[in-house]
Amino acid sequence: MQHRLLFVILILLLSCGTYNPVQRNYTFEDKQVFDLIERLKKDPADKEAATQLPVAYKQAADKRKSVTESKYYNLSGGDRYIELSKEFTVMQQMYEAIVSTPAAYKAVPQPWNPSNAIQNAKEKAAAEYYSMGMKYLDYNTRPYAQKAYDYFAKADEAYPGYKDVNELMNEARNLAILKVVVTPVNYYRNNFSYWGFQNDWLQDQLVRDLNQRSFRDVKFYTDWQANSQKIQPDKIVDVNFTNIYISQLFSNTYTINRSKQIQTGSTKSNPPQPIYTTVTATVYVTRRYLQSNTNLQCRIYDVQSNGNMFFDNFPNNYNWQEETARYRGDSRALTPQDWAMINNSNINPPGRSMIADRLLRNAYNMLINRINDKVRF
Repeated sequence: MQHRLLFVILILLLSCGTYNPVQRNYTFEDKQVFDLIERLKKDPADKEAATQLPVAYKQAADKRKSVTESKYYNLSGGDRYIELSKEFTVMQQMYEAIVSTPAAYKAVPQPWNPSNAIQNAKEKAAAEYYSMGMKYLDYNTRPYAQKAYDYFAKADEAYPGYKDVNELMNEARNLAILKVVVTPVNYYRNNFSYWGFQNDWLQDQLVRDLNQRSFRDVKFYTDWQANSQKIQPDKIVDVNFTNIYISQLFSNTYTINRSKQIQTGSTKSNPPQPIYTTVTATVYVTRRYLQSNTNLQCRIYDVQSNGNMFFDNFPNNYNWQEETARYRGDSRALTPQDWAMINNSNINPPGRSMIADRLLRNAYNMLINRINDKVRF
């Protein structure tokens, strides 16, 4: 029983792997025809199959030729004709199977080629979709423009290049797109070059990152792109650093007194006892440090209502410090930490542009993650 069950499962999996979507339209008569053709492929001398094929084929063809759009009365006009084309596609597959099998072609020398019927059904479907697309496009609003685009796309899929459908798809697409402009970033009372940047990378990066998301009907522009293309925005993204603070380099010094007992010899007694000597050193530590912080503020609002759809702040801090040292006295009194500071004498503090870049990128990453998680344009 287990072996039989495994065999049945294997057959089902193999049949799923070769499934043709048109097969869902197969009737009992269709399956008989395809089975008989398959028999003649394997054995052209199969007289029983050659005798039964014309009768089975006539029944299948007559049934298909009688099919009209009324069979799919519950579907819209375009969808009805698409289903009709699928019905005729079954006969197209049957036609191709017959003419490619000599024994079947001999038994049915004049099979029906439904290519004209398929083309006619698809053209009628395209006409229906086109008409619905024009209806929605005439409303001249973004939500209806998206519906218009969908119908024009279905028309183009049914009958590629139908009338001026490609131009209308572009028109509907442009009308359906929600246009969002990202304004230049305000770098806290200074321009971007003051902080060491070659350009306003944050504005460009924000536009690129948002356009790479899977928004179906939203496109983001810089202000320059919008102006050059004469685009009227629907939403505005304002990015503003309300604070960028980078302190000067501060330093202070302090001393650490070290002392340690080390063995310097042994007594002559039996057993010998260790002799310890106290060694001392003074460590002079110089601590250099600076502090920096910023706050990135983002507002996304509707142009017509001026109402916010998003508003938040993204603060970030970065503090730097290093300690160097020198000493006087006996080096044997020093700890590993002392030596680390003594050998740390060539460390230079980061420059202003490096600190600003780190602050801004950290704040930006928080912003883009929040937009990805929370904002629905």
